[in-house]
Amino acid sequence: MEVVYWGERTKRFVRSLDREVKIEVGNVIDLLVQEGHMIEMPDSKSLGKGLFELRIQGRVKVRVLYIFHNNKAYILHAFIKKTWKIPLQDIRYARQIQSEVIRLA
Repeated sequence: MEVVYWGERTKRFVRSLDREVKIEVGNVIDLLVQEGHMIEMPDSKSLGKGLFELRIQGRVKVRVLYIFHNNKAYILHAFIKKTWKIPLQDIRYARQIQSEVIRLA
């Protein structure tokens, strides 16, 4: 499956991670490329309404929010998870981008 980063913000975030964490993120994204819709826990989880999270569980917990649209996976947002639940502001931000992708892609 083709994976597309939507916008520069997420690319910059991933590039800013230290080498070890960046490799872990890359490995899970590679798994998304290989597995597509078939990727499942513990690597991916549905957040509802077509939004999913990639779960990087290493020493630094990173979440990468993505959607499927037109036979591609679009990476919308990524962040370091510091709390038990995903902050609502991160979900809202991803949902805004989700609407944009669906409208423009």
